[in-house]
Amino acid sequence: MPPVEEAFRLVLDENTCALIASYTPEGEEGEPPSWETLAAAVQAQGWGTDVLDQTSAVNFIEACREAGEPVLASVGEVRDGGFELEISPDRMAVVLSVSPPRGGRRVALADVQAQLIEVGVVYGVRDDAILSAVSDRRTNTAIIAQGTPPTLGTPASFESLLDALKIRQQEDDDNAVVDYRELGNLTLVAPGTPLMRRIPAVQGKPGLNVLGEAVPPAHVVDTPFASNLTGVAVDEHDPCLLRAASAGSPMVVPQGVLVNSLVEVDRVDLSTGNINFDGTLKVRGDITAGMEVRVSGDVVVSGTIEAAHVHAGGNISVNGGIIGMAELKQTGARGMANPSQPAQTRTAQITAGGSVKARFIENAVVNADKNIAAEREVRQSRLYAGESVTVGPPKSNQGAITGGEVHATKSVNAGTIGSLAAVPTLICVGLHPHAEAKRAALLQRRNSLQDEKGKLEKLIVFLHNNPSRNVNGMSDRARATHARVASDLNLLQAEEERLDEQLQPQDNATIVALKRFHGGVTLRVSGKVLDIIEEQPAGRAVLDAEAGQAVIR
Repeated sequence: MPPVEEAFRLVLDENTCALIASYTPEGEEGEPPSWETLAAAVQAQGWGTDVLDQTSAVNFIEACREAGEPVLASVGEVRDGGFELEISPDRMAVVLSVSPPRGGRRVALADVQAQLIEVGVVYGVRDDAILSAVSDRRTNTAIIAQGTPPTLGTPASFESLLDALKIRQQEDDDNAVVDYRELGNLTLVAPGTPLMRRIPAVQGKPGLNVLGEAVPPAHVVDTPFASNLTGVAVDEHDPCLLRAASAGSPMVVPQGVLVNSLVEVDRVDLSTGNINFDGTLKVRGDITAGMEVRVSGDVVVSGTIEAAHVHAGGNISVNGGIIGMAELKQTGARGMANPSQPAQTRTAQITAGGSVKARFIENAVVNADKNIAAEREVRQSRLYAGESVTVGPPKSNQGAITGGEVHATKSVNAGTIGSLAAVPTLICVGLHPHAEAKRAALLQRRNSLQDEKGKLEKLIVFLHNNPSRNVNGMSDRARATHARVASDLNLLQAEEERLDEQLQPQDNATIVALKRFHGGVTLRVSGKVLDIIEEQPAGRAVLDAEAGQAVIR
């Protein structure tokens, strides 16, 4: 009986690199090849058993056991190692995918380097990463070249040079107590006073991709001072310094400072009439009921504000109180209460683009883009603050909020909230109270600017097609106006983005009562409502994110 080695043969097809096994049965006593036979055959030729395809080899062995005729089959292949290179779409990285050899030649560092040169990769190649990838006996991928990204530039920024006008930094503690004594102070400047410094934008530095091409940085807009500033002028020798051009009260605005002229009056009543002007108003006495004050700067009142309408672009500071008047019932012809007629309320209407500070607030509607602070008490009023509301001296539990509504984005702080009589009192934090109004105002301005821009574009096209109608430089003026409107739209876009950030719900908003919460109080934190049925001791109402509800801690 011939040995198995003579009946079985294993050869390599040079064209296909396939391993061809053949077996010729030698009678009934012939012993067919086994897995060990195949393994010994490949090892005898210097290969490992990894060149065998297990499924094909098993099928061949099974066929040999039952064969009456010669059996010929492919049982594996001898394959060199392989690799692929993939350049990222932004050309900032190269990924190497390596397939290990099966009995053949392993991929070498030089192979990959040559291919990199062929495809144009000349920068950021990491030979150590290539060696690690080709040395791995498994299929693997690795980043073997990386470009240098461009460095980000720094946008223009604006630094107030007046300590009293420094804008609150975003990193301030949202829960910090607001000191009412720091709000609404009147600051006056003389002509030539430095007000704001503009720090020019710094453009980023270009990077380099793996092909050795320069990658330009994103352009950073070098925002100039706002174009509609009054009472100020750019320094003749330093275009990045803004100085006061006239005496008055400065007010920080986006990309600049305004200097409002100062007007002083003894009081605002029928003898003065309503007041409406661009500037800052200082009232030595009171603003009496029924009067209206509208100024672009601050309002500083040494006395009280009665049931009047006061609108300031800046801060409102009242040494006395803000107090409206309420008539509980309408009376009939005989002086008796007439239930068929609703009660009338003459409230004080206060609106500030900055903060509002008063000794007390009663029967008033107060809107402030920033903070509202009352030294003693807030009673039966509606307060809306873009940041925080504080009632009572700092670190004191003496202030009280009784009745009405208080809305703030960040926090409401008081000694006592509610009353023993369970007067309904609503306190809301976590959502910007002016959100919808601000969005509507910006949308209205955008629509107006886009409408103006469209009309100017039509005019420019018309004048281009009809040169004879272009008289007195009309086309140049139209183009200049178009450029201004386009710039205003860009600034509006930035303002809309800032507003979107400001109007996000504040998950860390708080309502703090340093003394107690009375029954009849409703707390709303980021939209989650908590009703106070019975008196509770001092606590802090917050949003429990896990439970999805407002809790007092």
